[in-house]
Formats: sequence, structure tokens, C-alpha cells
Amino acid sequence: MRIAYIVLVHQYPAQLVRLVHKLKTENTSFFIHIDRKAAPSIYHAIVNEIGNLPDVYLLKRHNCYWGELGHVNATIEGIKALLNSKTVFDYTVLVTGQCYPLKANSAIEMFLNAQQGFSLMEHFPLPSSWQWRIEKWHIRFFSKKFMVPKRQSNLSIKRRFPSGLEPFCGSAYWCLSRECIEYIDKFLHHNHNFINFFRFSFAPDEMFFQTILLNSPLKHTIINDNYWYIKWLPAAANPIVLGVADFETMTTSSKLFARKFDATQDPEILDRLDRAQ
Repeated sequence: MRIAYIVLVHQYPAQLVRLVHKLKTENTSFFIHIDRKAAPSIYHAIVNEIGNLPDVYLLKRHNCYWGELGHVNATIEGIKALLNSKTVFDYTVLVTGQCYPLKANSAIEMFLNAQQGFSLMEHFPLPSSWQWRIEKWHIRFFSKKFMVPKRQSNLSIKRRFPSGLEPFCGSAYWCLSRECIEYIDKFLHHNHNFINFFRFSFAPDEMFFQTILLNSPLKHTIINDNYWYIKWLPAAANPIVLGVADFETMTTSSKLFARKFDATQDPEILDRLDRAQ
């Protein structure tokens, strides 16, 4: 069972390095995207620590603004690099630098092997309470002097969804079979306008890949659970930062991964997770 991890990171290089060393085995490879907006010190810290490790690849960098298409572009970059590298893999797992495994590597491999090619992806169809996400246009104003975002305004405009497709939503994090990854790559090669539609949607990373796969011949191979432990407060924009208080609930769950963690806020939780595996 070989696993390729696509890792999106924009801060906390030490935490990213720890994650890679934690997940690294002879059966894993890593395709790491460092946000183009990240400080040079973050980029160099990551390169210096893991840039020369075998089966670790650094991706072409994109700007990743919250709620916009950058995270999708970074993931697509990872998919293209993975397939072009001729890396042998059975599953691809999309994580961030603030994710962490709840199970040992051997347990993750055994679990995925038991899925027999089925993929793990949370999904549900629209329309729903999320309908506004595909009706939301983002207009970002830039400072001519510094070329950095000054402010963002949102306009809700009814738009026609790409022909022949039903929109789906779900968590941005998933574990997909090689067959699904190859299908996504081929779909995007033949449907260039699909990306352009999501350029003007809110949080496209929570719709983009679900919509492709749940409209595909592979839809029956997708289990509606991504096996991530994530805590949300009602109407919150970001998940709760997990800590020691969440340890028992996380470790007694069936989930494979959790997010998000911040070692600057709770440095003990990652140590406790390591000891429990």
C-alpha cells in the first residue's frame, strides 16, 4: 500500500517538518505546496529541513487566499506533479501542515488496503444551505504600489452551473484512489472552463473535487466520510484548534487524521498523539 500525500502549508515550518517525518515510510511520498505569500524564512526553513529527502517534492507555488481558488490550484499542481513524477501510489491524501495522524502509519495503510480501491470523501448535493457559495463572486481590490490585497467585497449573482453537472459540497480534505486522481487529471484536461467557473465562487476547495467525482463513473466508489476529526463552532469560519482536552475523543474515534493543530498554542497534544500510537 503506497500513499502519496499532497501537503498545503503557509506557516509553522517546524510543524510541517514534524508531520512529514511522522508520516514518512518506505511506502509514502510527499508533494508539498508552500503558499507563495509565505515569508521567505518559512520557505527556506522547510527546504533546509526536508528539501533533500527522498520522495519529497516541492511544488510550483500559488497565492492561496482564504476562501478563494488558490488552494484548488495548489492541489491541482500536486496532482500533476504526482502523475508526472511516475511515483507508484495506490491512494493520495490531501492534508495541510496543521493536520496530524490519529493512527500509526501501519494502521493507516491497513485501513486503506481494506477499502479495496474505494475513496474517502465527504459529499452532499446542492442546493442546500451552501448554495450561496457558488453564487458568490469575489472582487479583490489591489494597491498599485504594493500589489497586496486591500479589501474584498462579495456580490451574490445567480449563475448557470457548468452544463451537465450537479454541484456537490463537502470537506476540503480527502483520500482518493489512484483511479480517482487520474480521472480528475483527465477531466480537467478536457474541461478548461470548469476551473474558471469556480474562480468566482466562495470556498471552491469544498466543492471542486466533489463535483468532478460525484458526476463521474467513479461515484459509486466514493465513501461519504473522509475520516477526519474536525471540530466546528456554529457559523464559524475556521475549525477549532485542537488540544489536550480533545485527546480522548480523537483517539477513541475511528478517524485517521485530525485538524487543526497549532503547536504554538498547545505543544503537548502532538507528543501525546505520538505516544498513543
